[in-house]
Amino acid sequence: MRASIPNQWVERFYHRLDDEVRTRASGPSGLRIGSLYFATEGDARRAHAAGLPPVRVLVPLYTREFLHSPPPDFSEYLHRPVHPTDLPFIHPVLWDAYIPARSVSGLAQAMSLGNFVGEYADCGMLSICRLSAYANELRQIVELLAERVVYAAEHPDQMPEWVRSAPALLPSAAPEARFLISVIRPKGDEGDWSPFGGQPGAVTDRAVQAAHRLVLLPEIVTSVSVPVSVNGTRESAGVLLLDAAALDEPAARPMVMRLLPQLPSWMTVVLVFADNGDEAHTLDLADEVRVLVRHGVQVARDAAEFEQVIDEAVRRARRNFLRGHPNRTT
Repeated sequence: MRASIPNQWVERFYHRLDDEVRTRASGPSGLRIGSLYFATEGDARRAHAAGLPPVRVLVPLYTREFLHSPPPDFSEYLHRPVHPTDLPFIHPVLWDAYIPARSVSGLAQAMSLGNFVGEYADCGMLSICRLSAYANELRQIVELLAERVVYAAEHPDQMPEWVRSAPALLPSAAPEARFLISVIRPKGDEGDWSPFGGQPGAVTDRAVQAAHRLVLLPEIVTSVSVPVSVNGTRESAGVLLLDAAALDEPAARPMVMRLLPQLPSWMTVVLVFADNGDEAHTLDLADEVRVLVRHGVQVARDAAEFEQVIDEAVRRARRNFLRGHPNRTT
């Protein structure tokens, strides 16, 4: 997984795994013992730009968001052959309890960690790390994973037994509707979005956290230029994060104007202003969007205001979906 701000549970898990790997590694000639861990997306991007040493085993944390929009440096590993022979070996961990029905590399290996710890498959690694009641299960998983990593790293010419796991059998459909976090920004600004300063990507990360607080399954959509029904907003609740700057861009404005009136009540809108220098213009844009969105618009002009409105926007979207979606039964 990648995020714009450090995650204490991810950091603790990786540090514990690193310690366990070091105690088991024998250190063959020429092999550097250790691991590479980057606390934030920015740290990872800078490290890749500077150049990374070769590694023999990758241990990504699979989440719904990670698989939906993998980092560019990991995309090449998502669809490898079932039994790859090229390094690095991939051994993911299921950080979330639910992984969408996508055929990606390493799911069988990730799921096999639950062969001996049933709670892992039911709860996901995050819950195992957070709950003290699972301390013994956490120890078992970390020890097993460290053993696999060390063997694979020290025997790169041999395909590890855990790589030969049968392909994972995934559900054909999601057990619960996804919660879309859609983003509209001016063309060319599709990268990290931190309009109020601070950590890059803070806006989308805060929206994901707000969805997680309601035990929803968020999925970030960074391109909303196609018809609404194709993006799934007719079938899923969600929040649209609209950069006010897109309303001033000739290329983006027509698409936004066509899109907003089509949004159902369970797709709430948060209008984000990065620069409030022209208060009159800010008010004009907000009024313009409110006219197009019949079920209301939340406006965020600074970080504190965004923290407040994103929670309300997520709650309202979920509530409207449960009350008004034609496919929902009571």
